[in-house]
Amino acid sequence: MIRRIVLALILPLAACSHVSPDVASSGDAERRATARIELAKAYFAEGSYVIALEEVNHALDVMPDRADALSLRSLALMHLGEPESAKQSMARALRAAPEDPALQNNMGWLLCETGKVAESLPYFDRALAQRRYSMPANAAMNAGICSLRVGDRSRAAQYFQRALQSEPGLLAAHAQLARLAVEQGDDQAARRHFKQVIASGHASSQDYALALALASRLGDRDTERSIVAQWKRAFPESPQLQAYLRTEIHER
Repeated sequence: MIRRIVLALILPLAACSHVSPDVASSGDAERRATARIELAKAYFAEGSYVIALEEVNHALDVMPDRADALSLRSLALMHLGEPESAKQSMARALRAAPEDPALQNNMGWLLCETGKVAESLPYFDRALAQRRYSMPANAAMNAGICSLRVGDRSRAAQYFQRALQSEPGLLAAHAQLARLAVEQGDDQAARRHFKQVIASGHASSQDYALALALASRLGDRDTERSIVAQWKRAFPESPQLQAYLRTEIHER
């Protein structure tokens, strides 16, 4: 009785597990392409762009219209100094997945990097318009940086504020807004943003220099001393820091 029950359970499963050769082949192709793409991503992250390109090309041999592979291929080509081929590959990726916000962001950055800022911004805007985009701060920061490249500081500030709406603690956005505020003479806004950047412990030497100059101008000696102490720990060999320290010695 037990044997007959086991067979009764197994046989229907065997019947249901039959898959047509075309479906099986498609599934196998997708698995092979995915394995190649993951390998390409790992090489790309290491900076091995030539090997990454080889691996992603193998993936495309199996699945020629796979959008994530075409996008990764484009990024690798860009790093290898082939911008035209990179744009063609990204355009193919967008044809395969026209509503993908990550691809919109990538195309925007590619165009910006090749000096076509006016063409790049609509791609960032389309990415930002999609609520399903999981990393809108990326597109906002890229759009802001590209706007700065053509001197549009007002628009850049709007994009950096948009990045902070998505990620309130994003240091890169705070740093950019602090620098813009210094240029505009808005000391209080600059002070607010620099406070976030300096407190993070990840400020650049330039951030320390600008924050220190601001504190000095405002006569905030306590903040000035705090910034100098942190700057010494983070960048003890900074030429700007050494110049400041020499000035302090002479003024005593």
